[in-house]
Amino acid sequence: MSVLPFTHLHLHTEYSLLDGANKLSNLVTQVKKLGMTSVAMTDHGNMFGAIDFYKLMKDAGIKPIIGIEGYIHNGENIDDKSTKQRFHICLFAKNQKGYENLMYLSSKAFIDGFYYFPRINKKELREHSEGLICSSACLQGEINWHLNTANERNIKNGALGYEGAKAAALEYKEIFGDDFYLELMRHGIGDQLFIDDQILKLSKELDIKIIATNDTHYTFPNDAQYHEAFMCIGMNKLYDDPNRMRHSVHEFYLKSPDQMARLFADIPEALENTQEIVDKCNLELKLGDPVPPNFKFTKEYAKNEGLDIDNEDDAPLGDDATKEQKRAWKSAADKNDADYFVYRCELGLEQRLKHVPQEKHQQYRDRLNFEMDVINSMKFPGYMLIVWDFVKVAKEMGIAVGPGRGSAAGSLVAYSLEITDIDPMKYDLLFERFLNPERVSMPDIDMDFMQARRGEVIDYVVKKYGRNQVAQIITFGSLLAKGVIRDVARVLDMPLSQADKMAKLVPDELGITLNGKTKNGDFIPGAFQKEPKLQEFIESDANAARVWEFAKKLEGLKRNSGIHAAGVVISNEELWKKTPIYKPSGEETFVTQYSLNYLEDVDLIKFDFLGLKTLDVIDNAIKLIKLRYNKEIKWHEIDENDPKVYDVIRSGNTVGMFQIESSGMQDLNKRLKPDSFEDLIAVLALYRPGPMESGMLESFIERKHGREKIEYTFDTMQPILENTYGVIVYQEQVMQIVQTVGGFSLGYSDIIRRAMGKKKDMSTYNDEFAKGAQKQGFDYNEASKLFDLIEKFAGYGFNKSHSAAYAMVTFQTAWLKTYYPNEFMAALLTSDKDNTDKVVRYIDETKRMGIELSPPDICDSQLEFSAITKDGKEIVLFGLGAIKGVGQSAVLSILETRKEGGDFTSIEDFVNRIEPSKVNKRVIESIIKAGGFDRFGFSRKALLDQVEKIVDTAKDASMARKNAVGSLFSDDSEITTVELKLINSQEYELKEILEFEKETLGFYVSGHPLDEYREKIEELEYTLSSEIESVKDGSYAIFIGKVEEITKKTSKKGNQFGIVNIMDFHGNIEVMLFSDKLEELNQMNLNEPIAFKTKITHTDMFTRISVSKIMTLKDAKKETKKTKKEVREIPLEPINLSIKLDTDMKVIEDLYRIVRQNPGNRELKITIISKLQNVIIDSAIRVDSKILTALDGNEFVDILAS
Repeated sequence: MSVLPFTHLHLHTEYSLLDGANKLSNLVTQVKKLGMTSVAMTDHGNMFGAIDFYKLMKDAGIKPIIGIEGYIHNGENIDDKSTKQRFHICLFAKNQKGYENLMYLSSKAFIDGFYYFPRINKKELREHSEGLICSSACLQGEINWHLNTANERNIKNGALGYEGAKAAALEYKEIFGDDFYLELMRHGIGDQLFIDDQILKLSKELDIKIIATNDTHYTFPNDAQYHEAFMCIGMNKLYDDPNRMRHSVHEFYLKSPDQMARLFADIPEALENTQEIVDKCNLELKLGDPVPPNFKFTKEYAKNEGLDIDNEDDAPLGDDATKEQKRAWKSAADKNDADYFVYRCELGLEQRLKHVPQEKHQQYRDRLNFEMDVINSMKFPGYMLIVWDFVKVAKEMGIAVGPGRGSAAGSLVAYSLEITDIDPMKYDLLFERFLNPERVSMPDIDMDFMQARRGEVIDYVVKKYGRNQVAQIITFGSLLAKGVIRDVARVLDMPLSQADKMAKLVPDELGITLNGKTKNGDFIPGAFQKEPKLQEFIESDANAARVWEFAKKLEGLKRNSGIHAAGVVISNEELWKKTPIYKPSGEETFVTQYSLNYLEDVDLIKFDFLGLKTLDVIDNAIKLIKLRYNKEIKWHEIDENDPKVYDVIRSGNTVGMFQIESSGMQDLNKRLKPDSFEDLIAVLALYRPGPMESGMLESFIERKHGREKIEYTFDTMQPILENTYGVIVYQEQVMQIVQTVGGFSLGYSDIIRRAMGKKKDMSTYNDEFAKGAQKQGFDYNEASKLFDLIEKFAGYGFNKSHSAAYAMVTFQTAWLKTYYPNEFMAALLTSDKDNTDKVVRYIDETKRMGIELSPPDICDSQLEFSAITKDGKEIVLFGLGAIKGVGQSAVLSILETRKEGGDFTSIEDFVNRIEPSKVNKRVIESIIKAGGFDRFGFSRKALLDQVEKIVDTAKDASMARKNAVGSLFSDDSEITTVELKLINSQEYELKEILEFEKETLGFYVSGHPLDEYREKIEELEYTLSSEIESVKDGSYAIFIGKVEEITKKTSKKGNQFGIVNIMDFHGNIEVMLFSDKLEELNQMNLNEPIAFKTKITHTDMFTRISVSKIMTLKDAKKETKKTKKEVREIPLEPINLSIKLDTDMKVIEDLYRIVRQNPGNRELKITIISKLQNVIIDSAIRVDSKILTALDGNEFVDILAS
């Protein structure tokens, strides 16, 4: 007997976060294997995976049915929070209209209906039911809930039995007609057995068809236990906890048509009806070919600009608009964009040409016309105008904007629109590197804004284009190798130390899997194959073996959602017509339910809003300069080849300068001796392992200083390479050589350059290039050799547009440090005030520069660090806001009082003017300890001894002012002033003053407890606490400091040990000493500095410091001569990638392949999103710079910095 066809219509994929364990890759394989030709997805309350699911199934020849298992309540309003009611309901899209309604309902559930869960109500369902099929869902569905009176909780909460179910069923039938179905599930659950016959009765009585479903949460029968553990991760419960929520049966897997046929042998029509739904669902999505949104014109905007436009913002894009109306609106909008785009570009260029020699003006205009033609032909003027607008507004709001980033800096259009501030003509930057007319791709302009105010720019975009038209982008965190071990170990109750040990045994490799994987027929080893100690650990420990087994099964499943670090999408119409919207609980932010990988599929393009802290530093320094000197800094008027600036850079004193402050960069600048902006661009491009390992960097230095001959294969290459002394440093140079010698267009040259990085069709391109060169009059063989040379260096070539844009930021920081060092250092300290290591470093640099660092002053200090001249001394002053225990409201109150009445003349004047409800006892005590009142001549001890008197006087003065309000004497200072008489006393010892400063400011300012030993300590070769991470793994380091605290402990085995806190010039470190070393330490004079010889071991989680020797300073002098300080070989300019964890494993596998093909010495950093926070993973992986070329154009991986 033939088995009836069957389709699973109730199925939860991995996008039912921490519940659905159906990995899409496994699901598609198993569906095909079981002979099914269609399948539905009904994830809990969301459509996160709809496009991923649709594309995978389509590619496999399986009919995808997009659905959702939503939550519904019976309240009149969707946002009714009077009940937690959330009945389950399954909805399926029959067609495009149904799909749009599904997206709308899912969006509304998050935006307006969220109450513990994303909910809709019957009113919304009724109004948006067109094109949808509905089924009654599981035991939590409204009909089944009423029927299940065997469950006492249901009765308690109002379940009405058969009649209640009948009323609900009639209501759904009234909404959906014949597109409403009753689900029948047979998992063997008692409650399901109880209502089985009643569902059949309802079906017959109300003429509603039944469908057979299986509540599928995982793919294979033996996945049940792993799925339970998966849920425990989400519930934060132990797997073996007898009281946790658990399934009573294990039937929630992907059953075969044969199994379902046997389960429903008594009602075969239930199986047939699943196919009826399949036949009704014929959704065909048009994916890809995205079109950027249009710039939004308003009547007021058009009037102000003097524009005659064809339409304003009242676009007829509502549901009642016809296709013709929408088409007409779009046509008019495109025309508006094109016309206004040309107008703004030409206007902007004329402003820029004021700073360009007259004889070059026509070249600029020709280049602009070429770029505008390309952008218009690609339909991107709206995109450019949108970016122009929010950049312009950001600048008008006083928000610092970066001069450019990435390949957009090569566009004269972007420069004319003031999107970028680097002249591409001046620095030979190429438009084709940004938009290639011969290679269709979306524009990608990443904009840097000052970190502190980036959110304001996004807020403006939301306000301009509408809340429903703008959203940030969702990401998904997955259970990857190390993380899944830790999660599983937690729910299986493995001791934390064991779990930590097991996770650390997984090699630090990008894309590493636990047990290897097969790709294209080749097996790629995983952690188990690569790390013998991991094998040994698993095989020798039963608990570890259990964790390992569960972890392997759950690896790769999606764990949580987050928000993309920078991406925002903008739409002409409500976003839910393209992507459903997600709204994180407790947030006001709208987020796309579809992740970045699928946004272009649904006609959405990403705009990037990035925060760059250096812009905050520059902005703050400029404000301090304005405050102190009333001088405006105009960067376009400043010579970027200023010799004084390059003198400072060449000296290596580059602490605080953007991208060149590391010790490696300091050394490079001393050797290379840059003396121009072109050199500075090259410095940023060359300080990477690729150029360093290949000899490019050394050749550049030697040629620059005339110690190595500069040669060109062909003379025509000289104009291209002369700024880099004949060395191919940039990708743009590769393109120009291919163009000039091979006779190709720049667009095609870029295609060849990209192919070089990926080693594709090189012999074909080589021959094509050599033949093209021959036509230009060059020798074929020489050209072929040149191509091989270009190919070799193309992988190391850097994007000059990006390097030039960031070199401008570097130059600005260098210029500020050169001409306004006080303000620059104050701005730096403010920017990193919460980073102790950096602040200590900047304090040292401030002092090295001969600038005095002073504690806060009640009259001179601002909120943050500031710069002043006092008694002929240059001073950087702590801000009042830096004092711990003094809140911002208190500081602002003090500053406002000072602004209104001038500086405080005495303590008495201070207490008579401040508001004691804001400036209370705790605030005053903290200011005293920090030295804020030192100017008034009283010792800090005297003020602290009499603080009660000071506070009481402030209260009395406040009361006197209030009592005088409205009286004849309100302006009489004699009436409203309360006298304060204080007795001075001898000051605390310096040690106590320093401790007060450390307590209130976090740092020693007036001195350091080790100052009396500084001269002796500086004679020794030692390592500071702030330098631990730079010490080479496995090498020895000597730390010198005072023992501040010893905490004695006892191990589980009864052994004594101690945790010793050591304070040095840069901070504190902790070391662990066992009993013998602890006893040795106790015999020493702890009032003096102690030297500790240690071995440093770096792991993926922490740095281990093992003490091998404890010495006095005298003994340390001999030991330091024997102990060579070894620096950890970490390039200080890592490659930073943003990995979109919301993608499938194929993308991770591709990235892993690229990483394996590009081993090197450059650190790889990965930014992921977890629990709505950006998390930077500092990996132990080292790659070659050629990986940048290999990743160029990869839509799933963002290169954040390199």
